[in-house]
Amino acid sequence: MLKINWKLVFSFWATLFIPFLYLVNIYVAANFGNTIAIPPALRFLGIVLGVTGIVLWIVSYINLGLAFGVLPQKQKRIKRGLYKYFNHPMYMAIFLTFLGLSIANASWQGLIFLNIIILPLLFVRAFLEDKRLN
Repeated sequence: MLKINWKLVFSFWATLFIPFLYLVNIYVAANFGNTIAIPPALRFLGIVLGVTGIVLWIVSYINLGLAFGVLPQKQKRIKRGLYKYFNHPMYMAIFLTFLGLSIANASWQGLIFLNIIILPLLFVRAFLEDKRLN
């Protein structure tokens, strides 16, 4: 009889599902925005936050190297690059990216999705990561 490794099944689907939620946030912020007029300075602030988030996201990814994974795994804590100064710079970068995108697009729906779905997900991932890292 075939034995199913449920941990591996969960890992596979979570690896697909978590980035999918990020794409949903991008879709919501980009397509359900611009319903209210915002000052150009606020739109510019959103763009700056979004670009800053993307740059930090990429730098965090590079700093992680082979330690990158969607789900936390037992391994040594990275203490170089941005990880020397912040515990979870990639999660901060993800939040900044989506916050900036939502502000730049005047998308209150994007802000709601970010705060109800993405932010709790980032906190849970950070908590689980802290428990597993040495």
